[in-house]
Order: sequence, then C-alpha cells, then structure tokens
Amino acid sequence: MALGFMRRHRGWLNWLLVLIIAAFILLYVPAFLKTDTGAPGEVLADVGGMTITRGEFDRAYQRQRQVYERMYQGRLDPAMLRSLGLERQTLNGLVSQRLVALEARRLGLRVDDETVARRLATSPQFQRDGRFIGAAEIRRLLDMQRMSVEEFEETLRDQILGEQLEALVTDGVSVTPAEAEQEFRRRTEQVKLEYVLADASKFRDEQAVTDDEVKARFDSARETYRLPERRILSYVVADDTALGSRVSVTDREIEVYYQGHRDEFKQEEEACASHILIKVKQGEAKEGHPDEEAKKIAQGVLDQVKAGKDFAELAKRSSEDQGSAAQGGSLGCFGHGRMVPEFENAAFSLGAGETSDLVQSPFGYHIIRVTEHKDETFSPLAQVKERIRQSMLAERTRKVVEEKMGRMSDALRRGKALEEAARAESLSVQKSSPLERGKPVPPLASPALVAKAFEMGKGEVAKEPFAIPNGYAFISLDEVQPSRLPELKEVQARVRADLVQEKALARARELAAQVRARAEKEGLDKAASALGLVRKETPALVGRGQPLAELGSTAALEEAAYSLPEKTLSEPVRAAGGYAVIRVLEKKPFDPAAFEKEKPSITTSLRGEKKQQLFQAFLDQARRRYTVEENSSALQRAVTG
Repeated sequence: MALGFMRRHRGWLNWLLVLIIAAFILLYVPAFLKTDTGAPGEVLADVGGMTITRGEFDRAYQRQRQVYERMYQGRLDPAMLRSLGLERQTLNGLVSQRLVALEARRLGLRVDDETVARRLATSPQFQRDGRFIGAAEIRRLLDMQRMSVEEFEETLRDQILGEQLEALVTDGVSVTPAEAEQEFRRRTEQVKLEYVLADASKFRDEQAVTDDEVKARFDSARETYRLPERRILSYVVADDTALGSRVSVTDREIEVYYQGHRDEFKQEEEACASHILIKVKQGEAKEGHPDEEAKKIAQGVLDQVKAGKDFAELAKRSSEDQGSAAQGGSLGCFGHGRMVPEFENAAFSLGAGETSDLVQSPFGYHIIRVTEHKDETFSPLAQVKERIRQSMLAERTRKVVEEKMGRMSDALRRGKALEEAARAESLSVQKSSPLERGKPVPPLASPALVAKAFEMGKGEVAKEPFAIPNGYAFISLDEVQPSRLPELKEVQARVRADLVQEKALARARELAAQVRARAEKEGLDKAASALGLVRKETPALVGRGQPLAELGSTAALEEAAYSLPEKTLSEPVRAAGGYAVIRVLEKKPFDPAAFEKEKPSITTSLRGEKKQQLFQAFLDQARRRYTVEENSSALQRAVTG
C-alpha cells in the first residue's frame, strides 16, 4: 500500500540504508550498534582463525540498534534492548559472516573489484531517473550515514560473496508440481462445517482399568515405555530475581536520568490527515497513470473538493491508495519522518481543517486535508517516574548478572571448579532433576543448554554461560543415565492413563457413530439433542491448516473435511478432543484453472523458502566444522561499555 511505503521510505537517502540493511540480513547479521568505548582491536571471538573485533562489533551493533530505534520511534529503553537480545544477535550475525567467508574461501569463491563496480552501477538503489547517481552522490550519502567508502565497499563485497555462496549451495533446489499444488490448496481451499463432537474427556472418570490390564499392556508393549537417556547437571544460575535485590535507584538518580534523556519522553508533534491519491505510473508497474493524465484527474477531484463535495466520499470513490480509501482517505496521525518529504511538508504547513492544492510525491498527486495538529509535548516526571525506576533497576541488575557471568567464565577458563567459581561470586551450585534430550525444564529452560548437556562428557564444565529466562546459567555434567527398559512400577501411572484414554476415546467413537446413524434419518441437530450433545458450526469458511473451531486441526479431520462432498455426513472422525461427525455446509474447492495461473509464482515462492532453509542448514553445519571461541570478558566489556 502507498501509505505503508511512505512511512517506511523517507526520500532517496533511505535507499542506501535499505541496501546496507539487506546486506546484513543476507549474511544473518541483524544490523545494530553502540558507541565504541573500548579498544577497537580487542578480540571478542575467533571463528576458524578469523577474528571479530570490538570495533567491528560496536559498528554492527549500532547500525542494528538504529534500525530498531526507527521502528520504535525513540521508545527503545534498556529493558527492551535486552529483551530483543541485540548483543547476541549481532555477535551471532558476525559469526555467520565469518562462516560465509570461510566456506567461500574453501570452495574457491571470490569477488573482484570489477564485480563490485558493476553491482554499484546497475543496482536500482543507485539509479535516479534511469541513470547511475554517481560516486560523488554515493560519498555524500555515506557521509550522512557515517560510513566510510571502504566499509561500504566491504559490506557490498560481503553481500555479493554471500549471494554467490548461497547460489552455489542452493542451485539444485526445486519444487515439484505436487508441492506447488499442495501449497495452492493450503492457500485457497476453504470449508464451512456443521458438526457434533463427542468429547472423550467426559468419559474418562467412568473408565475402570484393572491391574491385570495394566500389566498385560506393559508386557506387550514394554518398548513403548522405554526410558530415554537422561542427564543430571550441576548448575549455577545468576538471574534478575536472585540478584535484583542487590541494586537500587534513588529518586535523585531518576531525576538526573529524566533531565538527561528528555527526548525519550517527548511526544512528538503530529498531524492528523486524510488524503486522496491519484497514482503516477512508475516504470513497468501495472497501476497508475501517465503524469499528465494523473495530474488532470487529480485536479478534477480537487475542483470537486473546493466546490464543497464531501472529502471522505470522494476519497472512497476516487483515491487510488487502497489502504486508506476505504476509511475515507484517513491516514490517522503521524509525526515527522513518517511520510515522504513532499507529503510531510505540505501536511505540516496546513492548519486544522485546511485542504492543500495538488501535492506531487514519488507516488503521484495528493490532495491533503488536515483534521488536527498535536503540538510537541513532554511527559512530566511524575508520570514516567516508575517507568524510569524499573528501567534503571533492570539495567543495573543486568550489569550485575553479566559481570558475574563474565568473571565466572574467566575463572572456569583458568581451570577453576564450578563450585569454586560460584563461591567467589556468592552464588550457589544446585543439582538438576534428570533432563531428557530436547526437553528444557525450569530453571534451565534453554534448548541450547539442554542440547549442550547431551554433547558433554561426564565431569565436563561448560566454560560459557547459557541464556535462560531472566538471566544466565553455567553447567557441568554430573551423571549420565543410559536409556533402558523400565520396571512396571516406574511407568505404571503412565500405562494406566493410556488405557483410560483409549477406553474413553472408544466410548466417544461409539457415541459419534450413534449420532451419525440417527442424523441420517432426522438431521444432525435432532440427533445431537437426543443423545445429549450439541450441533455447532464453524463461524465462517476455514482454510487448510487452520483449526476447525473446537475440533482443532488433525490430519484425519482435515482430510475428511476437504474430501467430503457438500451436504454429506462423515463417518466418525478423530478430532482434538474425541470423535466428531461433520457435514460440509459450504466449500471453496480446488480451482485447477486458477492453480495453473498461480503455479509459477507459487513455485518461485516455495523455491525461495526452501533455498533459505537449505542455506541456513548449510551455515549451521559450517558452524560445527569450525572452532568458534568467544572471549567472555571482552564481550562483557562490549555489552556494558
């Protein structure tokens, strides 16, 4: 929509930013950053012999942070930064960047100066009116973004190298016609159902299971109840809950923060406006008009506005901005920097109730009516005091936690035992319950931590902390419990519960079959009532993969719903809570002609998704091929500096 584009792209300058961000995203570096307060050459990590320095981390972090600050419009506080995990995102992105370089070198890929120059000269981001904007203009834009020519060229070179590597890895990816048809069906097929559900949970309490039945089931299916390998850890946790009591914030500190960060509490000037847009055709785009034609149409609409015609009705009828036309042209309220300059300048120059003449922007011709102006204001201290307090407490607690983790990591790397390193930080060592592979449990609720536990040898200590909710944890492996067949007493409750559930489901299926038999003669509604159940309907047409109301979404249910002819009763079908009888009231079926029309675009889309997944898997594999070492102390200084 034109509105969304206006809000995201403020003038030609941001074209450069888009390219830079795209380069970082391509290489899995979410683009963000801090001020460089430490030694720029200090090594934060080593990836297969290629280092990541403090200066590079800071630059990457700052770009990434700037993007989020634009998104949050100045409301990005330390607590939000932490929740986003920008430091870890940035470091992981830089690690992936190194992996791309290492793999490209291993496979003999390189990017020469001629390739870089050709990319610059031909990229749409550096074209204006069909011509290359020139080196001088690029330098000017780079200066405004505080980026050197060398840094930009290296970023562009990395982007091209990543594209070459991705193309090499994913060149063989294909999409079969069956896959394309399956995706088309998922997107387009819909059904509306009436149904009666026999809920198995209502029958559980009445199911009797004897000890002999439990033993017989266990003896016949003992392998089903095999106990998986389990591991017991010693661990040390430093989190906000445990360490938050060690920090405080005074009223004076809150006031000082408020005075020094006034912009954080600024409610920017806003204009509330509606518009009517007549689009100008851009390049090969299908929508829009030639410039003179668009201007003539817009002038005709403006004449009607000046003649007193209702603006909202004219917008609904004439505006070509589909996003706002249905709302009578309303764009809501917006601050500076949210619209393209031409639109913004006109809107903020108008008084409440005033209408502009024709305003030309890269999208076409606008007629703007401002309904309200909101002046810039600042939230008073009393209103934001507790918000500041909580933010400062969270930031100080985070620093305490991360400082302790950094010192512990250094101690463990020097050969200290986990207990000794923890004691030095006034932290305690605890024992975990037996952990199963792939099943994180509090407080060690980290998939990465559990995965690492199953890679470690007995007695091994992880030298780096793992992020857990609200903090970090160090672990060492104490005990390995091999997978084994259980004794009955160990799984007796589980076996009994399985038998109860099976009997309840069988009872639900019997009831559903009775519903179907009666419904053939007297209709679904009466059949349900006679058996103490309720006939219901899905609220509207439902697409593939979406829950069918309380029936949920199971493979058997979906197959029945989409293969069943309209007005035909199904056999009892397994649903989320039991068994159901369904009837299709309305169906949007598979359209072969529409599929053939959409098949090329669907195939392209699916191929892109599969290529992205394959390349990410390739990078994950590459990470296991090379040694990745992090300097915890240096990273801690970068994070808190």
